[in-house]
Amino acid sequence: MKAATSDEEERADGSDGGREAGYGDNNDEDNDTTSSSSSEYDLLSDEEGETEAAIHKLETSLTQNPYNFQEHVEYIQTLRKSGMLEKLRAAREKMSTIFPLSPDMWKEWTSDEARLISSQEDVAAVCQLFERGLQDYLSIPLWIEYLELKLHHDQDIVESNDEGVTKMRGLYEGALASASLHFLEGTKIWASYRQYELNLLNLKQDLPEELRMKHVNCVRSIFRRQLSVPSCDINTTLRDYIDWESKQGIQIGDDSDDLAGLPANVAASYRKAVQMCALREPLEEKISKEKPKDAELLQNFLSYIALEEETGDPARVQVLYERAVVEFPITHDLWLKYTSYLEKCLKGSPIILSVYTRAIRNCPWSQALWSRRMLAMERSNAGETALAEVFEQALHSGFAFSTPEEYLDLFLTRVDGLRRRLPSKQVDKLSYLGSLRETYKQADEFLSTYFPTFVDRSLKLHSYWARLEYSVANDIVAARGVWEYLIKSSGSMLEAWKGYISMEVSLGNLAEARALYRRCYTRKFEGNGSEVLCEAWLQFEREYGSLEDYDYALLKTTPRLAEVRKLQQMQDAKSLASASRESKEVTNKSAKTITTVLGQKRQDPHDIETIKERKPRKKQKVSTANVGKEPIVHIVSADMEEDKTEDAPAAVARNMDIQVKPESEDKHWYSDQCTAFVSRLAPEVVNEDDLYNLFSQCKYLREIRLMRDRKTGVSRRFAYVDFDNEEGLSAALKLNEQKLKGSKIKVLRSDPAVSSKKSVSNSKDQIQEVSLPAREEKNDGMRNSGGEIAQKQSSNYGQSQGRGRGRSIAPLVSHRRGGHVQLSGKTTFAVPRSLARPLGFSRRGQTEEVKSDEPKSNEDFRKMLSKG
Repeated sequence: MKAATSDEEERADGSDGGREAGYGDNNDEDNDTTSSSSSEYDLLSDEEGETEAAIHKLETSLTQNPYNFQEHVEYIQTLRKSGMLEKLRAAREKMSTIFPLSPDMWKEWTSDEARLISSQEDVAAVCQLFERGLQDYLSIPLWIEYLELKLHHDQDIVESNDEGVTKMRGLYEGALASASLHFLEGTKIWASYRQYELNLLNLKQDLPEELRMKHVNCVRSIFRRQLSVPSCDINTTLRDYIDWESKQGIQIGDDSDDLAGLPANVAASYRKAVQMCALREPLEEKISKEKPKDAELLQNFLSYIALEEETGDPARVQVLYERAVVEFPITHDLWLKYTSYLEKCLKGSPIILSVYTRAIRNCPWSQALWSRRMLAMERSNAGETALAEVFEQALHSGFAFSTPEEYLDLFLTRVDGLRRRLPSKQVDKLSYLGSLRETYKQADEFLSTYFPTFVDRSLKLHSYWARLEYSVANDIVAARGVWEYLIKSSGSMLEAWKGYISMEVSLGNLAEARALYRRCYTRKFEGNGSEVLCEAWLQFEREYGSLEDYDYALLKTTPRLAEVRKLQQMQDAKSLASASRESKEVTNKSAKTITTVLGQKRQDPHDIETIKERKPRKKQKVSTANVGKEPIVHIVSADMEEDKTEDAPAAVARNMDIQVKPESEDKHWYSDQCTAFVSRLAPEVVNEDDLYNLFSQCKYLREIRLMRDRKTGVSRRFAYVDFDNEEGLSAALKLNEQKLKGSKIKVLRSDPAVSSKKSVSNSKDQIQEVSLPAREEKNDGMRNSGGEIAQKQSSNYGQSQGRGRGRSIAPLVSHRRGGHVQLSGKTTFAVPRSLARPLGFSRRGQTEEVKSDEPKSNEDFRKMLSKG
């Protein structure tokens, strides 16, 4: 495109020739201004140096990563300010091949080029830019500028000859089809069209009456068509039409009816449009340009779209979708809804492919859009070359999909298309079979390279591949080669062997299936896979084998099953013993703590008599009515004389109204056998209720434990969800990658080995410090009303929230007066280091004899408590 003037050429080239020439002329005219001109020149040189450095930096960065949208925008703006026209054009072209440009960027580009028009070739080039921009997004301002460019620069249209008039009317009709239903801005297209026809009418005043009336009817038709379309200024359009008709000598409207004089169909269409306007004005207010582009605005668009879908007018729905994608161009869910609607209502329309192309340019990371585009191309009978090209673009577009399952689905979509297009001719069939095999190999290599830990347990790829080999290619050897390759890489996966055997059985190759059973029954599989496979072999021989075959299978599988079950029993026993030790350790430490506390409590005879005279109170349970507050547990001491025959810890526990369960009861504290580990929780997940809302859909939910920081009580962003059986846990595992509070959570099976260690650690941490008041004065020291000990839960531990899920932390014990004591004795594991004293250290600084941990009788406790 040629520049209009030499000055523009100099600016476009980014040269300083103009400034240098001016600088020389000023020296000739006025030597006194040399100093100031030099300073200005130095300033300009500094600015140009900074600009060149910025341009070079952006060019280097975009060479390394061409998919940075923001850097492309910054690069274009920098070049535009510097006046480097050729580089600017190249930068815009490069960006437009990777990303769709926004309506504002297209408008800026076309305006820059339109200012440089000097020939009809330039007009054609700028018009092509406009058409490219109008394909990316719906933009009324871009349409208006395009029409104005045609009106002022297209030679035929400027001359208003028949060819030019036909061309311009075609452009206006295209604009109306694209944008006339825009509620807010569509009237601009109608108004421009009317004005064009009015200008033609003024130019044709000297035409015969018959030809002139054709132009009059064109204007009248545009008015009446516009009156049937709901828009924000439909009433203004009616007034303009009435005024125009009055100039033509036709009176419309009277005192009784504003529409009197209009044809009945036009009046009815106008009244219906007014009703539609009243229904849409509140929704238009919710999606106005002043609204922030957030989730609420998107939801308002979707509500508006749902309303239009109910009316059943695809054109109005399409325009509204186009308005929505302008505001949310990279929301792939919106594009998926848009394309789904078009496929449902406009089957076979070329518009569908156009929208898919634009959707992928905006959201190239969406595998669903790529796959659906390939299916749409197949429905439109696209060629194999075009489909292969789109498939390769999806794989190497520069925007990686997030999961291996997405890549697998893309490969399967490609395979599906190749299989469906297998022609009957033998030559072409072989070609398509070659493409199929290459695609399968590419999929296997791609997934193993980029996702080495991915395991396709559903066997979607390999079972499909093997089936096509023997059903389409009639090559059983190749089909077996597929399974052998899979077994070589994933031989411990039970599904691979079962799939291989299933294929042989379905083809009637029973000898081959039996040989496979004999190959794999001794293998070590995940979980109970070995047992499942042995039982499957026996079932196979029952259904297909002879008595000798069954006896042989029984002979081989019986010791293998015994070995597997014995190993499983050993593992179960080990887990049971580990859990039993943990429970026993926790119980013993709890009892020892209480014994230590009572051993340090010295009372005078009067205190003991007071306790004896009092009747034991009923047990007080922790009140959960006020969740989140510190519950107080009143533990009432009973008569220490009763049941002298029981051992000391049991007596203490009974007298303190604490139930110590036998070893055989409740020994499994969170064994994690049916537990889901939930991680990557959002910071907004603050209690178990948030998790309950998600996991309540799973059956057999027992408990939810949200892990919190012990000091702050803030969520640690992971939790454990316990179930009563495997069925509930399996349902929970399917919630992996589900969104909760805006974050995709990770749901995995909890590892019992790791969890058991954590259980011991957590159990130790949950045993709370038991403290009694320090001895005060002799007569006032240990007396309290009823011998009650107030027990409060430490504020460092979070109380379980909602529906009673999660274990309560063992509460702290403190005196009702709020006093504290420093514990002494051998059992001090629950005492803070700041309070614990060395073993054997007495209150008076004397070293006492370290006594054994042998169980004490009630008599021993009486003597111990009365001492002092």
